[in-house]
Amino acid sequence: MNRSSQKSIYFFVDDSGVLNKNAPCADFIYAGYSFLSKSQMESAKRRYRNMVYIVRNATHIDGEIKASKLGKKYKNKLFQAFKNEDSFSVTVDIAHVYDNILGSKNSIHRYKDYVLKRAIKSQIMGYIGKGIIDIENDLKIGIFLDEQATATNGIYTLKESIYEELAQGIFNFDYGTFRHPIIKGNVVVSVEYCDSSMNYLIQSADILANRIENSYYFDNPKLRQIPNHLYLNLP
Repeated sequence: MNRSSQKSIYFFVDDSGVLNKNAPCADFIYAGYSFLSKSQMESAKRRYRNMVYIVRNATHIDGEIKASKLGKKYKNKLFQAFKNEDSFSVTVDIAHVYDNILGSKNSIHRYKDYVLKRAIKSQIMGYIGKGIIDIENDLKIGIFLDEQATATNGIYTLKESIYEELAQGIFNFDYGTFRHPIIKGNVVVSVEYCDSSMNYLIQSADILANRIENSYYFDNPKLRQIPNHLYLNLP
């Protein structure tokens, strides 16, 4: 791989809500941040960590600072620390998801992989459209998610489906069509499930996902007025 022409992108993602017909919230959300270099990522992490210390000292919360433990004032403080970073969210209207998808844990897991893949692909396409990513060059993608119950081959499936979409193309047997690969250079995809209590960037994604969920739950679209943010709605 020609490292001089390689671009790296790092995604940190968390979810909010439950993908279930009986869920208390009508929406399921993935949200997170993307970084185009390790230096940008480390700078953001330091900034968020400093704000976590401020919030912890003010609230005296033990353990991980999660959105579920905080009032609006402190959630907003943490959100403001990352307000101008590149971010994204995908909102699933559960009422419009087919019953057969919600009928088993495995099918729910596969659908969540599909939803996350759509978000990541859309964010990458946005970078391509802005000329930040060159489709002729190699691309290294790192995806970091909060630890969660997953099928045995869940990480492999998500990694392979993103690789296939970007580097190999997809054949649709129902319509007899082929979607060509997006990246012409070499593509490397890694997926890692992390302990969020040890990862400030996944913690920031938790705050963002909660903000997007609340914007719908409380019918407050102002919460979705976020700079440098990509929105998707499914199905």
